[in-house]
Amino acid sequence: MKRIYATLASGLLCLSLAACGGVTVEGDDSPSTAAAPTESSAGSSSTARSTERSSQASQSNGSGGSTARDGAAEEIDGLPEVTVERSAEAQAFLDALKDEKIDISGVEDQLIATAQNYCSSENKDQNVTVDAVAGQLIVQGRTSVKEDQAAEISTLLKESADRTYC
Repeated sequence: MKRIYATLASGLLCLSLAACGGVTVEGDDSPSTAAAPTESSAGSSSTARSTERSSQASQSNGSGGSTARDGAAEEIDGLPEVTVERSAEAQAFLDALKDEKIDISGVEDQLIATAQNYCSSENKDQNVTVDAVAGQLIVQGRTSVKEDQAAEISTLLKESADRTYC
């Protein structure tokens, strides 16, 4: 019997909460005009006293009383260009892939990680990561090699990794 009452009570609670739902912010385009908060005279005097105390404390500490302030915000035109510093090995590996007409833009880090994974594997002949990445390069259209010739890209990745990382 208690379960029935508990179920009924929770159902009523859910219905009452659902009935209270709705949009709390209207979507009108008029600018909002919020009044600036007013301070009581007691609040102003306590604020003035605390400001006076802090300025006296900074002068006594020898800081000269100058306070740092934030400047005005400026709108930016675009994001700064990100430059990644790569090791000589990584750059040599990427250059070898570029020389073979593979589009590496945007996937440089994944290709470098693939080379590192290949070089650190115990049995390089059974490492399937290079084969998977070679397939992805073909499917994504980053090379002109057809899918039935994926072994060429896989071999290129392995040989380039051997020359630069291993």
